[in-house]
Amino acid sequence: MNLISVSNERLQRLIDDFPDLRFDLFTAGGDAFISCVVCWVETSLQLEQKWNAVQNILALSYKSERKVARWNLYIAFLCKEEVGKPLRLLIQNDKFSARKMVFDSWSSETSWLDDKAALKILNYEIFEVDLSAAQSYGIMIDYAPSELVSRLKSYSKGTAESKLEIIKELVAEFGSDENQKS
Repeated sequence: MNLISVSNERLQRLIDDFPDLRFDLFTAGGDAFISCVVCWVETSLQLEQKWNAVQNILALSYKSERKVARWNLYIAFLCKEEVGKPLRLLIQNDKFSARKMVFDSWSSETSWLDDKAALKILNYEIFEVDLSAAQSYGIMIDYAPSELVSRLKSYSKGTAESKLEIIKELVAEFGSDENQKS
């Protein structure tokens, strides 16, 4: 499965209500089984001020015809500036209406507002594979597991002591243990 660009007609209310933002719609699977709305924002402040309103309008105006597909809606916020960790976590951990992703710090003017660059990132983030055409067989899937996935694979095979060590390393890397009392 791979996302493709489709008509923005279903996003007309967002386009009308937020003329200073750009929106694109990408879908995958029959009958838009997976949909990803991309919201391009210039600044972190603009993202902070508008992300919630964007998701609220999208929740009201964008509905998939298939009930299963309603759970496969993503909103990707692509911000030209760097987005602070608190705002990123607030957006990405919000469970209302859609799964949310934040991509920031676009280093190149050429990739900013480029549908192809966005599609490459989104396909990898949503499907966790890099789909590229192979010369002889059509589609080749190149899966590169994240560091966390690699650690969890070794966790499941480890002894109690090695599991404890992996947990300590992860807590040290990510800075906190939400189950530990202060």
